[in-house]
Amino acid sequence: MELFGLDLEFAIGLSRGQSEAWKVVICLATMLLVMGWRWLPRKLGIGLLGGLTLWATVNYARYDTELVESKYDTYDLMHYYLNAKYFDELGYYDLYPACLAADLDNDGPYFKKQGVLYMAQNHAGHGRMLIEHGVERGQWVREHKFTPERWDAFEHDFLVLQRTGPSMTDKLWRQMIIDHGYNGTPAWTVMARPFAQLVDVENIKLLGYLDLALLVAATGAVAWAYGGPTAMFAWLFLMVTYSVRWPTITWAFFRYDYVAALMVGMAALKKGHHAIAGLLTAFAATMRFFPAMWLYGPGMKGFAGLTRKKVHKPLLVLAGAFFVGAIAIEGATVAVLGSDTVEVHFENMVDHNSSEQLSSRRIGLALALPYRGELNPKFIEPERKEAIEAQKPLRYGIAVIVMLLLGWGLRRADDDETYALGFIPFFLLTTASYYYYVTRITLMMLHASNLKKPRNVVGLMMLLGIELFGNWAESVHGGHRVYLIGSTAWMLSAYVLLMTLWFNVEAHQADRADTLKADAGSSGSPESDGAKPPTAPTQSAEAAG
Repeated sequence: MELFGLDLEFAIGLSRGQSEAWKVVICLATMLLVMGWRWLPRKLGIGLLGGLTLWATVNYARYDTELVESKYDTYDLMHYYLNAKYFDELGYYDLYPACLAADLDNDGPYFKKQGVLYMAQNHAGHGRMLIEHGVERGQWVREHKFTPERWDAFEHDFLVLQRTGPSMTDKLWRQMIIDHGYNGTPAWTVMARPFAQLVDVENIKLLGYLDLALLVAATGAVAWAYGGPTAMFAWLFLMVTYSVRWPTITWAFFRYDYVAALMVGMAALKKGHHAIAGLLTAFAATMRFFPAMWLYGPGMKGFAGLTRKKVHKPLLVLAGAFFVGAIAIEGATVAVLGSDTVEVHFENMVDHNSSEQLSSRRIGLALALPYRGELNPKFIEPERKEAIEAQKPLRYGIAVIVMLLLGWGLRRADDDETYALGFIPFFLLTTASYYYYVTRITLMMLHASNLKKPRNVVGLMMLLGIELFGNWAESVHGGHRVYLIGSTAWMLSAYVLLMTLWFNVEAHQADRADTLKADAGSSGSPESDGAKPPTAPTQSAEAAG
């Protein structure tokens, strides 16, 4: 069956493309439910939402328990399992060279078909070089950084992943060695390394369940703070969002730890536990850096309060806990890995996020401005990268104006609402890969928490509509990623502008209501019409009475 160009075949063991086609239908059905939510009997609405959430879950698993139970993503684990486990020897630059050398040394010339180039990394940045250069570098790493025992262990783990992993095809191998290497933060490395060392490669699937456990626990925290319907909307989002198409939940290793931390942090704010929220945000920020932006809204609310000579003490607790947590985690990281590692990672990420290194998997305001709706191409052309670089002043100018306007609009918002909108500066200022856009889940929580407000109905509809489009575009125009990310960036820009204006209108209305209330209070007092207030009777008068 086809609908709007979508292949809607229903069968056990759907392909990812077919699963994504059904996500379009699920998103559309959820949007209809949101539209009618306030008029439906509560039990019926919750029942329909529960049914859609269950459908979205089994569809995400493609109606195949093997997908969850045994499959894993070799591409991702080759980076994050191997490099975390052997970080002392590989650092941030030598994963690919070590893999190339190990591949050549076992049944050479090479087990996997590959091109002639690989992505070399050093202090100068990223750049493609001949495979022979990588092999030579890998052999040097083996001789000078590994002990014989550690090299044998690395070689064993690598060969198991490369040659028996369920997804490492020749095409993916070629794609991997021209990728950008290992990018885990130093703090993530320190946190993840014990798990990688504890679980041998033959049982690597066990590590994939860590993300599932964290996300389930985080969804439970959402139910505790906001109620069951909000938790179901949050989980449904995880099951339909284009951002979680890769890596599949349970296929990778601590890829969604920061998402769980942001979800629980927002739930903690809702319940008034600002210190816990600050510590969780510190964890998320040290694991991925950018989650620190989720403190932008609370910070601006606090600043707006100071302009009115009002101190929001809970927000000071939030900020204090964040800084204490971040300093403690980073301090422990430096103690374990050394300050040089932190510096190298910072340099690596600066180069990785430059305009020249942009790929068609990135989203952000930077990708919206030069996009004009064209269907082609699949990859970002050099001319578009040049336009993105040239538009930096314009882009950052727009970002500053919107962020200041948003900050002022949040002066009357609840603390958890201000936190949820941390996605907006993230979108405006960065060019992050699409899978980091799973952080829109805090926006879903914000809007789903109260569907009596028109702002939340509209916001939830827009977010679901963006997911509907993403899955449709991937299904119908799968070879045109610039079309997908460019259009998504424009739709997110519309969402950002609308919500920024809406919060400002709400804040203005709240200010006006307070002013009218204060005026009414003063006009109703005896002093307002010139009469003197009655005085308490004197003791002598009371005696006379």
